[in-house]
Amino acid sequence: MNSMNSTTNKNLKRLCRMARAWKVTCNVPLNGILIDTLAYKFIKDWKYNDKSYLYYDFMSRDFFEFLKNIDTSQSYWYAPGSNRYVWKKGNFQTKAATAYTNSLDAIAYESNNQHYSSKQAWREIYGTKFPG
Repeated sequence: MNSMNSTTNKNLKRLCRMARAWKVTCNVPLNGILIDTLAYKFIKDWKYNDKSYLYYDFMSRDFFEFLKNIDTSQSYWYAPGSNRYVWKKGNFQTKAATAYTNSLDAIAYESNNQHYSSKQAWREIYGTKFPG
């Protein structure tokens, strides 16, 4: 995790923190190790993985798209490093699809200089922790 975090301009751990805020705000059935595992799998191939925080709106959008497209029948993943089984606790794909739609709205609001509406859309996903 630390090596991938360094490679990705510290974006891996930041994405994990953001995903945890989403989990709490939207009552998503993901535990911490599954968030870390899925974030790792996503960010290692994400084309903007080394960019600054200016890309966090796209990172959020693309991460939620990645999550919503995971087959609901998949019940476990291999943790990075240890390769131990990481089991899911429930289907998170529906909540990821909702977050994906909300992220599209937030990005569209921002593109139209509707900053307040954009912030509110992000808060539906992350609560008051993100954006600050």
